[in-house]
Amino acid sequence: MRLLSALAAGSQQLARRFFVRAALASACALSGAIGLGFATYALFEALRLQYGAVNASIVLGAIYLVVAGILYLCYRRAGPTLVANAPSGLSQGRPGNAEALKKAAGQASEAPQAVALAMSVELVKQLTPLQLTMLAVISGFVAGRRL
Repeated sequence: MRLLSALAAGSQQLARRFFVRAALASACALSGAIGLGFATYALFEALRLQYGAVNASIVLGAIYLVVAGILYLCYRRAGPTLVANAPSGLSQGRPGNAEALKKAAGQASEAPQAVALAMSVELVKQLTPLQLTMLAVISGFVAGRRL
């Protein structure tokens, strides 16, 4: 009997801890979503007064697309995936990819976009997450300046 009561008490404590953590996580997510909504509205109003409703919407859309791109890059970085169209040897992330890059450059007349994509994949693999984020911020700034 003592064993069963000890197991029941342990499982109750585990269940209680799980529900408390789940409630706190959902409260954090809800609070963050509400804060993001208010921040978006405030930014929209500030931009609307200065540039008009259409341009403010475009800027906010661009900001959210840049954030989505950064999060997508973080997602891709978290799980190793292979590039399907990359030439042989480029998707394994080995340090000796110089031969594969030369081979891909030799095929440049066939598919220059594929070669550029393969070379950019190699470049992205060598960058840290902070460098990737800064690259996305700079490209978003440049794209915003061109609007």
